[in-house]
Amino acid sequence: MSTDQQTLTGHLDLAESGRHTGMASLVLGVSAFLALGTLSALPYLVLLALPLGIAAVASGVRALRRGVTATSGRIASVTGITLGSLGVLGWAALMVLWYLVDQAVSG
Repeated sequence: MSTDQQTLTGHLDLAESGRHTGMASLVLGVSAFLALGTLSALPYLVLLALPLGIAAVASGVRALRRGVTATSGRIASVTGITLGSLGVLGWAALMVLWYLVDQAVSG
C-alpha cells in the first residue's frame, strides 16, 4: 500500500475498484468555498480557504490525471477544482481588500 492511499483523503478518493472518485477534491473545494462564508461570524476562519483551495485543486488534478472512470467522478473532480479555485481567488481578494482598508485607515 502506498503512502498516498494511507491518507484520509486517499481513502475518501478511492472506490472499491481502486479508481479515483474525485470526492476528496469536491469535499476540499466545498470546504474552501464555505470558509469564505464565515467572514461575518469568524473572520480568521477565512484564512483556511487558501490551503483548502490549493488542496482541492491539487486533489482534483491528481484524480483526473490518474484516471477517474465514472462521469460522476469527473464532475466531482471538476467541481472540486472550481470551488477550490474560487476559494483561493476569494481569499486573495479579501487579502487585497483588507490591505486597502488598512492603508486607508492608517493613511
